[in-house]
Amino acid sequence: MTEVRGAAARHRLWQKAGRPAGVWCILINQPGHLGGGYGAVEETEGCQVTVLFRRLDGPEGRSIKRGACLGCDWEGPDRAAINSAIEDAHDHAFPGWRTLPAVVRKPRPDWLGEVSRVYPSGWFQSGGPIITVRGQDRMHRPCAAPGGGYDMASPYEWPSKTKRARQATAYQPSLLD
Repeated sequence: MTEVRGAAARHRLWQKAGRPAGVWCILINQPGHLGGGYGAVEETEGCQVTVLFRRLDGPEGRSIKRGACLGCDWEGPDRAAINSAIEDAHDHAFPGWRTLPAVVRKPRPDWLGEVSRVYPSGWFQSGGPIITVRGQDRMHRPCAAPGGGYDMASPYEWPSKTKRARQATAYQPSLLD
């Protein structure tokens, strides 16, 4: 099979070949593959994050993932964990995203306005991610940020009340807590 680069090209090759195992494709439910295995790939004009997936040979059903771009042929390194692949792709498409403040989602009308004031101007309109604190949930969620980007789980660990009292100087609450 012909070797191609880029999320859109790899996914189209996978579709054309009859969707075989062992061939790179856009991971289901990731941007670009939202229409299913037979749908057209959603390419973008600018760099946007997605994840490539390939099932490895063997009975254990292992797979590898790669961060990839829907706007160019950039691909990241092979990863076992999907979150790592997503983070690689964000480093490509949205440099500096790791320095953004983590926020707590609040069900109130002014929440998005508050968040938009502390994120770069036009960030969400360009498909940029939001970083949220979500308790034990550590999965990055595609298409869940305002504007359609990823909702990135914050790596922040919430301290217990006892630990917070003992280490008050180490505790840093998230924005909009």
